[in-house]
Amino acid sequence: MFILHIAICDDNIADRKQLERLLKRESDKRAAVSGILYTDSFGNAEALLANPMQYDAFYIDVCQTEGVSGSDIVSALTAKGVNAPIVMCCSHINYREYTLPSNVIFLDKPIKVAELSASIDHAQQILEAAEPLIELREDKNTFYVREPDILYAVEEGRLVSVTLKDGRTVCVNTTAVNLFSQIESFPSFLSPSLKTIINCRYIEKLGFFKAVMIDGKVFRIHRDCMEYAKSAFAQYHGR
Repeated sequence: MFILHIAICDDNIADRKQLERLLKRESDKRAAVSGILYTDSFGNAEALLANPMQYDAFYIDVCQTEGVSGSDIVSALTAKGVNAPIVMCCSHINYREYTLPSNVIFLDKPIKVAELSASIDHAQQILEAAEPLIELREDKNTFYVREPDILYAVEEGRLVSVTLKDGRTVCVNTTAVNLFSQIESFPSFLSPSLKTIINCRYIEKLGFFKAVMIDGKVFRIHRDCMEYAKSAFAQYHGR
């Protein structure tokens, strides 16, 4: 059983309402067998983009709003870190002619029930195969990153400074212990002390109770963590 949170963004109100009805019927049909669909509906991109990461799938067709197209919304979602399936509903615009990310699939209007059902199945497959995201919250911003994006994290006062591989730094309102509990399911992460977290895939050198990262940053490693550090270093560096 699964729960799928779906966002509709369509600036044609008749089409939007029709898709809402179709998704409600699809949810009722699936409820006792495979799962439930929860749907939020938006008539413009601004409302959708305010908080898109809560959704597991998107159904989009924007072709009546001056200066904004469905492909623009896909670009904005991608920039925000969305890798959930996006279903482009083709009407006046054939989105198949655009170069779009691999998580985009297509559905023709008027929407047929069987094709909608197939698109939900396809979206579920994409969702199950998607790389999980890690949420990093600052005071005013929230970032969604993947495991390979994080280089290391250091607790500094009441914040944890997370250094990303691209050089950016995100200051998270938490402790290193709490952050590690959020990401410890990823085997690449190691907490060599109570106030530090390192991504073992980016250890350049592993020495006597210390790790040198690819940017030169050095971390002391508690003796209880050395065995795991050696194992992870060997895994990622073939040594």
